[in-house]
Amino acid sequence: MRGSDGLEQNVVDEVPRTVASRFELAASRIAEAWLSAGHVSVTADDLHMACEFLARTGITVEQIPGVLVRILHRDGRHQDTTREGAVLLALRSLARRP
Repeated sequence: MRGSDGLEQNVVDEVPRTVASRFELAASRIAEAWLSAGHVSVTADDLHMACEFLARTGITVEQIPGVLVRILHRDGRHQDTTREGAVLLALRSLARRP
């Protein structure tokens, strides 16, 4: 069976990966909206789902005054970034999952 991404998927012999978060379901919709719009735009719900997903990977996202968020990594590092940057981090983390 050919998946929506054009890749072959053996749905008989391979058990599909369990979806563990709302972000996993929304990631494709979020990326498609960005491509269609021609720019990156994050809704409050998109950010909330990304934060929930990142928390499962050990990364905490804190709101800070203004338009930035603070990313706190497991190893103690932190970085300030935009909301869009936080959602992009979640998308990259999702893509790296086995």
